[in-house]
Amino acid sequence: MSKNVIDNEIKETYTKMTLNWCKDNLGINNRKRSELKLIIRHTERKKGKYILYGSYCFYKNRIIIYLPNCLTFYDIVSTIIHEYTHYLQSRTKYETYQKTHFYSTNPLERQAKRNELKYTKVCLKEIRKILKGQLIIQ
Repeated sequence: MSKNVIDNEIKETYTKMTLNWCKDNLGINNRKRSELKLIIRHTERKKGKYILYGSYCFYKNRIIIYLPNCLTFYDIVSTIIHEYTHYLQSRTKYETYQKTHFYSTNPLERQAKRNELKYTKVCLKEIRKILKGQLIIQ
């Protein structure tokens, strides 16, 4: 196995730890009727010419992450933070903006992107500190 390839088990660990970090640091959406679910896929996903790292489904209240598309720990953590931000947002507002804005100008997508940029390195640092204490650091 090449040094540059990240083991799926470690990717899953980072995914779950990031979700826990989000719950602890970004809060819980109390408007949801069901508990947030995390789905980890071991298949690639594309939408047209775009590679999908993850998605959030408002209707099923679940985050899906596509591990083969996430090549780095940064990809994993930023994707979970991005999708978790959508979990915290209003579905009604999202749908309204989706009709009137391009993806890149949708205020709720922009908020999710800002959260990625603001929190990814902080979250990675905390995860690595925990894993270092458990001697599982990557």
